Amino acid sequence: MSTVTYELKGRVCVLTLNRPEARNAINRQLRADLRAALERFDDDPSARVGILTGAGKSFSAGRDLKERASDNAAGIVARPDDSMSANSLHSWRQPRKPLIAAINGHCLAGGFSIAQMCDLRIAAEDASLGITEPRMGLLAPFASLLPKLIPTATVMELVLTGQPMTARRAYEIGFVNRVVPNESLLSEAIALGERIADNAPLSVEYSKELVYRSLELDDGGLLRLTHHMYARLLESEDAKEGPRAFVEKRPPEWKGR
Repeated sequence: MSTVTYELKGRVCVLTLNRPEARNAINRQLRADLRAALERFDDDPSARVGILTGAGKSFSAGRDLKERASDNAAGIVARPDDSMSANSLHSWRQPRKPLIAAINGHCLAGGFSIAQMCDLRIAAEDASLGITEPRMGLLAPFASLLPKLIPTATVMELVLTGQPMTARRAYEIGFVNRVVPNESLLSEAIALGERIADNAPLSVEYSKELVYRSLELDDGGLLRLTHHMYARLLESEDAKEGPRAFVEKRPPEWKGR
């Protein structure tokens, strides 16, 4: 039985971490199932946008510490890529399509990393988000990328105290895009996904890539990449369809090519 469910709702694909009895703690099976689900989503022509959420009352409480303790007792040495870390997540094939985290309940440690991996984040009012690894004698490798997303002093507070923050605080620091009532979390995420899906798929894909590449390139490299991507996009069918649909006063019919 998969620990990640896959459901299409129109043009939006909902991926649900499905170990509610363990607060969606991340064990080997969930890591493997999530990787497979993300690859399936990226290859699915019916899915334009993905949503990651958790079954039950938690998004994810992080690494399955029972599995870790069992491994320790058996002398199995943990490796950095065993966790939902920046290194392990970024070694996967990252989706070209947008991902939205719909954060319910606890979003801690490796669960925080999964939310961080997404492009947009919507949190329920009762959500709590934190990097709790220091409380367990562990390190959060994904936190090395956080200063690119939120202020360094806030990163320090998260990684040094190990204390979770509220959804409202996560919104105030810019980690979360919006906070919504618990009961409307998924519907709000789907509505946001549909608004993204209305746009040209290639434009969305290229825009996502350009924003992330801008974090690692110098000004000259970014300018060259922007010119290259802009020229490629202008050659697409969709770049011609958009202006044509505007002149003809009709909705565009995007082909994604």
